[in-house]
Amino acid sequence: MRPTERSAIQLVHARGLLRQAQELAQQGDYPSALATIQRAMRSGADKYTCYLHIAALEWQRQHADAAMLALRHAIELQPHRTDAHEKMVEIYLASGEADAAVEQANHVLRRDPDNVRVRRLLVQAHLDRGDLDSALRVLDELVALGPNEPIYHFHKAQLFQEMEQWGLALISYLRVVEIGTDAELAERAQEAIAILDTIQLEQVLTLIVEDPLFRREFYADAESALVQRQFALSRAGLVTLRAILQLAPDDLPWKPVLYH
Repeated sequence: MRPTERSAIQLVHARGLLRQAQELAQQGDYPSALATIQRAMRSGADKYTCYLHIAALEWQRQHADAAMLALRHAIELQPHRTDAHEKMVEIYLASGEADAAVEQANHVLRRDPDNVRVRRLLVQAHLDRGDLDSALRVLDELVALGPNEPIYHFHKAQLFQEMEQWGLALISYLRVVEIGTDAELAERAQEAIAILDTIQLEQVLTLIVEDPLFRREFYADAESALVQRQFALSRAGLVTLRAILQLAPDDLPWKPVLYH
């Protein structure tokens, strides 16, 4: 048998062992799965790939330190590849180590600026740190990479809503509906818009009752008064406000009131 033929047979055998290891892991037999991966490595399987399999297996059985050790071995073998670093970001994040996750994610992005998966993880890491501005910045970068991905606009809307930036939240939710490629997400955006309207309508009505200055400003120029207080109602919200206050059609704008 030629050496090349022998190598090819060994490679096929090693890949078969890796598949067997995955099956054993799915059955919950982690010790046998780990031993099978080690056999595959001795049989000539790619060591980097084997260490990634070991890391995944150790993570499955909640051995974070062992998973990280396997990933470090993989990185030592091929430091230019990013998938081991990506898995590190995921483990750091799941382990509550947001600072380490941010650092590792930025390391990946310096090598692979268009890595969408890591940017998504980075958004969550910033949120875990309470850094909403940085999370928004990364979401803006994701929107630039995928302007028609409704989930990015939806997450931006959620952040704006948390920051009580009603106009920007409304714009982002409306963008989700406009894109329309994810029917379930579009429905959730519509529901979120209705909630935004309800929250703001309660505040507007409270101000009209309790704040004489706002009441005068509102009845003098409703649109200006709403914008000055940074309210942003959808078309449906404006219709509801008209009905509650029994205003004439011209007393409020028909278009959503937005601010920037």
